Amino acid sequence: MHIALAVALAAALVMLAGCWLGGRLIEQEFTALPMALAEEHRAAFIARAWRAMFWTLAAGAVATGLLAWFITRRVLASVRRLGETADRIGAQALQERLPLDAMPAELAPVARAFNAMLDRLQDAFDRLSGFSSDLAHDLRAPIHRLLTATQVTLARPRSADEYRAVLESAVQDYERIGRLIDNILFLARADHAQTRLQTGWQDLDLRLGRMVEFFGLLAEERGLQLALQVQPGLRAWADEVLLARAVGNLLTNALRHARPGSTVQLSAHALAPGAVRIAVSNAGEPIAPAHQAAIFLRRYRVGAPAAEAGSGLGLAIVKSVMDLHGGQAGVRSAPGLPTVFTLDFPAPPRVPVRITPAVRRSAR
Repeated sequence: MHIALAVALAAALVMLAGCWLGGRLIEQEFTALPMALAEEHRAAFIARAWRAMFWTLAAGAVATGLLAWFITRRVLASVRRLGETADRIGAQALQERLPLDAMPAELAPVARAFNAMLDRLQDAFDRLSGFSSDLAHDLRAPIHRLLTATQVTLARPRSADEYRAVLESAVQDYERIGRLIDNILFLARADHAQTRLQTGWQDLDLRLGRMVEFFGLLAEERGLQLALQVQPGLRAWADEVLLARAVGNLLTNALRHARPGSTVQLSAHALAPGAVRIAVSNAGEPIAPAHQAAIFLRRYRVGAPAAEAGSGLGLAIVKSVMDLHGGQAGVRSAPGLPTVFTLDFPAPPRVPVRITPAVRRSAR
């Protein structure tokens, strides 16, 4: 309404100034005419001219005010619908959207941006709801087993060896709960940018060689071979702890899903000056293209039961680590070919990003 009044007032002032100027010019012209023209005729004409200009001014002001009111009301109605939609949005009403066909052309980009924001919020909320449900299930199962075992053990007096056996059987569940909590904390801190990288040049021949030695025992237990291939002198600009965590998660997955008797290969080569690609490949069941597009999402599993597939956060942590480094995680898989997971570390930036000690502790 204020806009309409301002437009009407401005138009009235302009028209008033025009009418006053026109009247003055006419008056001057009549004043300059010969005296033969009767004084009363001249005065009557001037009066009629002023009245005509006055009513023209009034009609123009009213018309301008109505037009401004209509335009402003139409624009503000769209803005009001935007506010009403925002007020209705909640956990149970994320499907609300603004009708683009009812929006003025000037507000259409705002409406599209608002709807796109709602799409992102709904997608994030749906994934968070599923994530919370899966986490609750993963936490409930081991806690239920621990509670049941404890209740059965306490039902009657038992020997020290029996109590010891119960405690030993609970260790795996405690370890799984601990790993799950550590992973959740790491992802939460990474999402809220509470991580500051302590980056530096990492000698990949040394770092990856130590990882092959560590995971070599696990490979032998599963009847697998673990091979390393690194360009001599190759270095990556990365955080030492997070680099080890990302590569370790990929090696864990590769050893879990590799075909018995096959070889899991860890390799690294330069992509460009300062940029490095680390790859982990294994021979096993191929990953379908539909799964490849979502495999780095949290809690996403490819066909394996929950008890065998872990928490479903390993590859999500790999992606978070690469996002923190400004790099990229990828996967290639096809029938008859090895499945290859890649980590692309970019060249060092001019101003390296820093990371908090709390996240480093959670990454260990």
